[in-house]
Amino acid sequence: MSNIPEVIDLTNCDREPIHLPGQIQPHGVLLTLQEPELIVLQASQNTASWLGIEAEQLLGQTLDVLFDPAQIADLKTRLANHHLSLFNPVEIRVRSPATDPRSTHYQLFDAILHRSQGILILELEPHQLIANRSTSGGFLGFYPLLQQAICGLREAKDITHLTQVIVQEIRRLTGFDRVMVYRFETDHSGVVIAEEKQANLEAYLGLHYPASDIPVQARQLYYENWLRLIPDVHYQPANLIPIHHPITQQPLDLSPAVLRSVSPLHVEYLQNMGVAASMSISLITEKRLWGLISCHHHTPKYVDYETRKACEFLGQIASVELVHQQDRTARRYREQVRSIQEQFRQSFTYEPDFIEHVLQQNQARLLDLVQAQGAAIVLGAQLTLVGQTPAEAEVQMLINELLDQTRQDVFCTDSLSQLDPTAKAFKDRASGMLAISIFLNQKTYHILWFRPEQIQVVHWAGDPRKPVSVTADGEMRLSPRRSFELWKETVEEKSLPWQPLEQEAAQEMRNILMLAALEFSQAAMEQAAERATIANRAKSQFLAKMSHELRTPLNAILGFTQIMSRDRSLLPEYQEHLGIISRSGEHLLALINDVLEMSKIEAGQPTLNNTYFDLHRLAYSIQDLFLLKAADKQLQLNVEQYPDLPQYVYGDEGKLRQILINLVANAIKFTATGHVTLRVKPESELAGSTLGNADLASGLVKSPPADPQTSDIPFFAQFEVEDTGFGIPLQEQESIFEAFMQTDQGRHLQGTGLGLSISRQFARLMGGDVTVESQLGQGSIFRCYVQLARATNLDFISIAVAQRVIGLAPGQPDYRILIVEDIPENQQLLMKLLEMVGFTVRAAANGLEAIACWEEWQPHLILMDIQMPDMDGYEATRQIRDKERRRMQSVPIQSVPI
Repeated sequence: MSNIPEVIDLTNCDREPIHLPGQIQPHGVLLTLQEPELIVLQASQNTASWLGIEAEQLLGQTLDVLFDPAQIADLKTRLANHHLSLFNPVEIRVRSPATDPRSTHYQLFDAILHRSQGILILELEPHQLIANRSTSGGFLGFYPLLQQAICGLREAKDITHLTQVIVQEIRRLTGFDRVMVYRFETDHSGVVIAEEKQANLEAYLGLHYPASDIPVQARQLYYENWLRLIPDVHYQPANLIPIHHPITQQPLDLSPAVLRSVSPLHVEYLQNMGVAASMSISLITEKRLWGLISCHHHTPKYVDYETRKACEFLGQIASVELVHQQDRTARRYREQVRSIQEQFRQSFTYEPDFIEHVLQQNQARLLDLVQAQGAAIVLGAQLTLVGQTPAEAEVQMLINELLDQTRQDVFCTDSLSQLDPTAKAFKDRASGMLAISIFLNQKTYHILWFRPEQIQVVHWAGDPRKPVSVTADGEMRLSPRRSFELWKETVEEKSLPWQPLEQEAAQEMRNILMLAALEFSQAAMEQAAERATIANRAKSQFLAKMSHELRTPLNAILGFTQIMSRDRSLLPEYQEHLGIISRSGEHLLALINDVLEMSKIEAGQPTLNNTYFDLHRLAYSIQDLFLLKAADKQLQLNVEQYPDLPQYVYGDEGKLRQILINLVANAIKFTATGHVTLRVKPESELAGSTLGNADLASGLVKSPPADPQTSDIPFFAQFEVEDTGFGIPLQEQESIFEAFMQTDQGRHLQGTGLGLSISRQFARLMGGDVTVESQLGQGSIFRCYVQLARATNLDFISIAVAQRVIGLAPGQPDYRILIVEDIPENQQLLMKLLEMVGFTVRAAANGLEAIACWEEWQPHLILMDIQMPDMDGYEATRQIRDKERRRMQSVPIQSVPI
C-alpha cells in the first residue's frame, strides 16, 4: 500500500480545446456548406479516398458536383426543418467525378446533418463500413432486442441490478470485448460499478479513476452528446481544409460532429490501456452527467448508425430508470426522516428550556436523522453533548472558528483536519461534521453532528498521479499514465461523506428549530405588540368617530348647497358664491378623508381611486378656490393650460386635487407680492423640463400603463406651481418633503408641515413625484408629475358626465324609500334630494321607528344610518331580516355613512 503525495497542479488537460480539433476521424467525410446554395466552404482532407475528388477541388462548388438533382432537392426540403436530427441518417448516392458521367456506379453513404454556430455540417459515412450490420431488418430487427433490454431495465430492483442489466444488453447489441458502467463521484473522479467482459480479460470492477482522466471539457461534451465512437484509436486524422471557417475566420466547433477527431492525450490514454476501439454512451440524470456506459474492444471495431442509435436509446431509458431508482431510494429515506422530524415538531412547545429538553430526550432520533455517531446541541450559552463527540472546549473551538466565522445555515465537511489541523486530535470521534445554525439577534442556536474517521483503501486503476513531461518550448505537460495495474491508496482523516439527502434532512431540521425559536421570540414580543395594538385600535376608533362627527354636518351643508344651486331663479353672482361654498366644502371633506388616508400611508396601505374626470375643470376649480385669498394679498393667480392638454382623463382626481391645493396654498402663503401661476402640460411638453428621457431611463418615474379595462392612452401630466415668494434655501429643499418639517420662514406662519409630505407620497403612488426648484428672494417652482390616461372610451366619459344629472325617466313606477337617520338636518336633506328626483320618501329617527314604518308602509328601499339612539342600524337590520324570513320577502337595505 502507498499514500499519494501532494498532486502537482497542472491543468493543460482541462485547457485543451477538444471541441476545436480542426480534424476528423478518417472513416468518413465532413463538409461545411453555405446555405441555401449548399456551396462547399470546408472539406476534410480525405475526400479523394471516399469521393474521388480532392478537397481543394470541392471548395467553392455546390453539391451538384456530387449528388443528383433529386437528392439535392430532398436535402433542401429536410433543411427547412429546424430539427435536423429527426431525419438522420439520410441515405445518399455519390457519383465520383473521376468516373465517366454516364456511369451508373455510385457509392452509398449515410449522411448526417447538423448545424453548429449557424453553420451547416454534412458528415458522410460510407456503406462499405456497415456491410456487416449488427442486426438486419432496420427498426423491426432491433425491436425484439430493445424490448427485452427495456423490460430488464424496468424490472431492476436497485441501481446495482440496473447497471448490470445495462452492460449485459449493450454488449449483446454491440459485441464489444468489455462494457462497463462508470459512475462520477462528487469530486468528478470515477469508479466502475458494473462490468460485462470476455472471460480472459482482467476485471476493472471497483477500480477508481482520477478526475483528470476525464477533464471538465470532456465531461461537458459527454453531457451535450449522448454517444461517442472511436472505431480505431490508431487512425491518422484528416485535417479540415481550410482549417478556419471562411465566414467566421474561427476554428470550427465540432462538438456535435460524429467524426470529430479525438484529443491526442485521450488516444494515448486508450493505447496505453491496450484499447483499439471504444464507444461511450452518456447517462444523464437531473440535468447532470451521472456516468458513462464505456465500451472497449482490443481490435478496430466500427458500429453502424442504427446500432449506435439503439444503444443511445437504451442509454436514455437507463438514465430515466436511474432517476426512478434514486427517487425510490430518496423517498424511503425521506419517509424515515419525516417520521423523526414530525415527532420533534409535535414535541416542541416553543420554550427555550423545553427545546433543549426535547432534544435531550430524543438523542437516538437526533443521531438517526443524519446517520451520525455524535451530536452537540448549542442553545445560546447552553451546550449539551450526545454520543461520541469532541470535548466541550473542542466543540466550542469549532463553533468559534468555523460556524461563527462562516455564518452558514448548513455547514458540511468530511475532513475537519483539512480546515483546521488541530482537529486531528479528535479525528477518532469527529473527522466529519454536519452543522445547522440559526442567528437571531444576539442569540445563536447550533446543532452539530459528528462522524468518526473512516480509514479506506481505494483501488485505483494505476497510479492516479499523471507523469509530467517537458515540451520543446519548456512547458510542463501532463501525460497519460502507462500502467493500469492495481494501485492502492489508504485514505485517512476523513469520515464517510454526508449525502445530499442527509444534508437536506439537516436543513429541514433547521427549519423546525427556526420555527421554535421564532415562536419563542414571538411570545416575547407579543406583550409589547399587544400594548401597541390597543393604542392603535384606540387611534383608529378616534379617527373613525371624528371623521363621522365632522362629515355629518358637512354633508348637510354640501347637500343643501347643491339643492340651492338647482334654483335657476338665483342671480349668477349668488350661483357663483354657492359654487365656491360647494368647492370649499368639498375641499374640507377631502381634508377629513385625508386624515384617514394619512393613517393608511403610515400603515403602508394607500390606494388609488381612479375615475374619469375633466382635467380642464379641475385646474380652473383650483383657481376659483383660491381667487379671493390671492386677491386679499393683492396677488395675481393665473392658470395656464397648454393647447393639446386632454380634457377628459382617467386617474385619481381626489389625490391630484389634494396635491394641487397643497402646492397652490403654500405658494400663496409664502408670496408677499407678484403672482402665483399654475401650469398644466401634457407629455409632449416634458422634453424641456427637468423630467425628460434621462429621468425615464434612470427609473425616476415609470412609463404609465394603460388602464387594463379600457382602451385609454397613458401619458404623463406635469403641473407647475410658480411663485415670486421668499424662496427656499438649498439645504432645506429636500427636508421640506419630510413630515412636520418646515422652513424657517414657514415656522412663523400657520400650518402643520404635512402638506408637502402627503403630496409627494400621493404623487409617487400615482407613478410620479414632486420636486422643487428655488432661489432665495426670487421664488420657487414646484413640479408635480403624475401618470394619467387620455380618455378615449366615450361610454365611460358619458357615464362620468351623466353622473352629474340625476333623475327618473318618464313612466317609472312609484318607488317608496325609507330614510332612517337620527339627525333632522340629514333627514331633511335626503328627503329633498330624493323627492326632487321623483321618489316617495318617509323618514324614521331610530331603529324602532324604522321597524314600525317598514311593517306599515313596505318600502322598496331602506337607507339605514348605523349610529343611532335607542336601536342602532345593525340591530334594526337584523330584526327586519328575521321578520322577512318568516314572510318570504326581502327589501334592499343600504347603509348610509352620513
